[in-house]
Amino acid sequence: MKMMVPMSRNHSPVLAMCAFIGLTLAMTAPAAAQSRLIIGGTAYSETGELTGEQQISVQENDQSFSYENADFLSARILYLRPFKENFRIGGGIDFIGNYRASVFDDEGQPQDPIEVYEFGPLLEVMAHAEWGINITEKIGLGLGAQLGLTGLFPRGDLREEILELQDQDVRTFMLPRLGWSVAPQVSARYQLDDRLALRADAGVQWQTIWIFNTEQTVNDVAFRKEWTASTMRTRVGLSLEIQL
Repeated sequence: MKMMVPMSRNHSPVLAMCAFIGLTLAMTAPAAAQSRLIIGGTAYSETGELTGEQQISVQENDQSFSYENADFLSARILYLRPFKENFRIGGGIDFIGNYRASVFDDEGQPQDPIEVYEFGPLLEVMAHAEWGINITEKIGLGLGAQLGLTGLFPRGDLREEILELQDQDVRTFMLPRLGWSVAPQVSARYQLDDRLALRADAGVQWQTIWIFNTEQTVNDVAFRKEWTASTMRTRVGLSLEIQL
């Protein structure tokens, strides 16, 4: 299945990502004792729907398809600082790595043989807030939420499609595809010593990435293409928490 995934001409999302990164770094600058640095990994499972349509002249083609994750591990680094009693705010980075999807057939089942579409590295810069309470001297529980700005960097199949469109005189760019995500989560931590703790997290993430949104005239022919990927991702993570 051949899929074309170009980039919108609107560059404002790039500026939005830069502003978001600056705000997150400013908000999470070291300011007080009891700040926490969290480094770890996450296992995830996801299902998603890419809603897509391409129009050339008056001919329209529905290019939508469903998918699930082809891989299951990601890495995370998170910084939290005290805000109010039992409440912390901060930010960090989630890195899924080379994002690949197993494409479903028309009946919603994995294709046989399995067809994997390679999008490219997926990086998320996030703002995070959580409320926590100690159950015992060593055990604590927390409720949190995060809001993220996502960047998908074209590689593999996605990069090939962009290059092919450029060869066809479609104005498209090899720039990150941007999106957003929101994720509530729960956490549990076990204090190892004065500075170190083990932390487990579980949550559900909803993510949207605008892969393509363009309307232009190519060689005197009207051309339009719109692709949006919407994903629900369940995550379970284990991290080392360092008290600064």
